[in-house]
Amino acid sequence: MRFKLIILLIGMALPLLSYSQNNNAVNGKDAEYAVSELDSQPEFPNGNDGLVKYLSENINYPKKALKKNIMGKVYVQFVIDKTGKVTDVVAVRGVDKSLDKEAVRVIKAMPSWKPGMKDGAPVKVKYTIPINFKF
Repeated sequence: MRFKLIILLIGMALPLLSYSQNNNAVNGKDAEYAVSELDSQPEFPNGNDGLVKYLSENINYPKKALKKNIMGKVYVQFVIDKTGKVTDVVAVRGVDKSLDKEAVRVIKAMPSWKPGMKDGAPVKVKYTIPINFKF
């Protein structure tokens, strides 16, 4: 039996969970732009609706977590690089190993996004999104 997942994406607020990086080195690291400085945010194919659909169709509730009645919100951080590829995926705040692993797996498997733009050039953008596992 397939259990439904509630995927918590804050539609219009999703861009607030991101920031971009430029090429200016500061102490050996990329400097960060504020979100408001981007010309355009990265975009998942078919926008936020497409992202919600992708997640709801591709996340499988881990059997171990089901058996133990484990629920919760996993925060996954990732980067959309200059080509739109999803990189550097990590669960930054997890619930349970099996839920964390599934959230990371599905984000790593995402198709390429349209990259974020700054001054007419693509830039890296880091996102953190919550994925709520609930049955």
